Amino acid sequence: MNITSGKRTKKVLLFSTLNPYPFWAGSENFWYDFVKDSRVKEAFSFHICLADSPVTRKKAAAIADNLVKFEFYKHFNVSFTRRNLYRIGDKVSGRNSRTLPWYDKIKNDKYDLVWFSVAALADLEDLAYPIQLCKKQGIPYSLILQHGDEDFFLSSAQQIDIVTEVATSAKRFIFIAERNRRSLERGISKILSNAVHLVNALPASTIATVKTTGLNKTTAVNGMAKFFNLGRFSPKDKAQHLLLELFADQKWNDRDWQLSFIGVSEFGEFYLQKLVAYYGLNSDRIITKRHTENVFEEIADNDVLLMPSLAEGTPFAMIESMACGRPALGTLKPAG
Repeated sequence: MNITSGKRTKKVLLFSTLNPYPFWAGSENFWYDFVKDSRVKEAFSFHICLADSPVTRKKAAAIADNLVKFEFYKHFNVSFTRRNLYRIGDKVSGRNSRTLPWYDKIKNDKYDLVWFSVAALADLEDLAYPIQLCKKQGIPYSLILQHGDEDFFLSSAQQIDIVTEVATSAKRFIFIAERNRRSLERGISKILSNAVHLVNALPASTIATVKTTGLNKTTAVNGMAKFFNLGRFSPKDKAQHLLLELFADQKWNDRDWQLSFIGVSEFGEFYLQKLVAYYGLNSDRIITKRHTENVFEEIADNDVLLMPSLAEGTPFAMIESMACGRPALGTLKPAG
C-alpha cells in the first residue's frame, strides 16, 4: 500500500535478460532510472530479479526500499553445472522451450504486470518459458528492447513461431529505436500492432550536473585531438575494430591524435592490444581503460565520441557524451 496516496500500488515483476557477466550495461539505465523515480512509486511497486554479481548488488543497494525490492539468482553463465542439468532435463522431457528457473518467480505471487527488459533480439527466443508462465497465471507482460542487430534472422520455422508468439502476445512491445522494430518484424515477417517507440534519456538532474563537468574542461582547438569510444568490447556489435582500421590509414600518420577505449574488460584490453599490433598502429596513441564509476569525468577528458556500432538502439554513451558537451559520431547502416 502506498501510504501517501491511500491507493494500492500495482505490483510489477521485472527481469533483465542481460547475460554477460557482470550483468550490467547501459541498457539497464532505462528501467533503473524509471523505477527509482518518486512519481513512478506513487503508482507502482517493483520486485526486480537480477543475475547475481557485485555490480548488480551495488546498483540494487543504491535504490532498494519498501517499493523497490531486489532478488538475485545464479545465472547459468556462472553456474555451468546447473545449466547443463537443466539442459539435459529439457532434452529428456522433449520441451520446445529452454527452462530458465529464475523465471519461476512468476508463479510465486499475483503480479499486475511482468516486465522484461530485453537486452538483445537474440534473447527473445529464451522468453518462451516465462511467457508460458505468464499465460498460465493470467498475468500480462510487456517487453522493452534495447539492442537490435540489423542482420537479425531466424534459422527454423520453430524459432519463427516461438519469437512471433513472444512478440505478439505482449501487452506492449516497447522499442528504443524504430529500426530495431523493423529488424524484428522482418525477422518474423509480421507487423507488430502492439509496438510503441520510446528513447533513452538522462534525468534532468543528471544533465545539469554533467553539463558543469563538461564546461569545467576544455576541448582541443589546437594540438592533440582526443577521440574516445565508450562501452564494452564487442567487435560484432560495437565494431571497435573499425576505428583501428580507420586510424591505420596513412593519412592519419602525421596528425596529432589519441584514441581511448573506455569501459573494456580484461579480455577486451588484451584483444585490442593484439588488434593494435595487427594494424601496425603506434600503441602509445591507443589508451584502454576498464569500467569506471566516473564515466562523465572520462568523457569530459576527451573531445569526440566515436561509435561505429553495428547494432544499437539509442545508446546511452552518445546521450552522456552530448550531455557533457562533447560531439558524437555514429554509424547508420543503410536500410536494405
